[in-house]
Amino acid sequence: MNIEMPFRKNLFFICLFFSFTFVAAQEKADDIVAKIRQTYEKMESLKGDFEQQYTWSLAGETQVLNGTLYLKKGDRYRVETPNQMIITDGKTVWTYSLDKKQVLVDRLEKSKENPLPRDLILKYTRDFKPRLLRSEKVGAVDCYVIALTPRDENAFVQSVTAWIDKSIWLALRIEQVDINDNKTVYLLKNAQRNLPLADGLFSLKIPEDVEIVDMR
Repeated sequence: MNIEMPFRKNLFFICLFFSFTFVAAQEKADDIVAKIRQTYEKMESLKGDFEQQYTWSLAGETQVLNGTLYLKKGDRYRVETPNQMIITDGKTVWTYSLDKKQVLVDRLEKSKENPLPRDLILKYTRDFKPRLLRSEKVGAVDCYVIALTPRDENAFVQSVTAWIDKSIWLALRIEQVDINDNKTVYLLKNAQRNLPLADGLFSLKIPEDVEIVDMR
């Protein structure tokens, strides 16, 4: 199974690392949502390394993908893995397959499979019910461990568990189980917020020897 194929779809969950936060008790939900929005609005940018572990239940196989993520206000992001780059300036998205020497060019549009970062907070506060499980450390970092269950019993994602850094309100680890019992684990490492990321990082200068497939 090629882990690169569902990667753009899974970008939805990778982007959770900079916007997804639930704190303590259920009765504080309104305050939590307000804090999430405030944190998100104040964040100018994020750079971090990530690891995606995908376990295919049917075959019992696990594949691991590592990469680097850059995010900036204005729905701009850049995701780099060994074989692929996904880049957007907030309007156009370039998906560059290095091994195939091919670039797909498309418009960045909101959808259920590829929502924009600004939509993630609303989706998870609306579509999932959070529950505090416990506090524990991830390495040396104190985290809240939060379980989320979908309000729709037929949702593709059946359960999510997240480890939230108590000091900076970023998800350091997310475990997701889908309706087919496939499990995906996302890890965030070396996160740096509000760096002065150049705008040029969020556009692609296409090499001359690369095939261009324009899907706009």
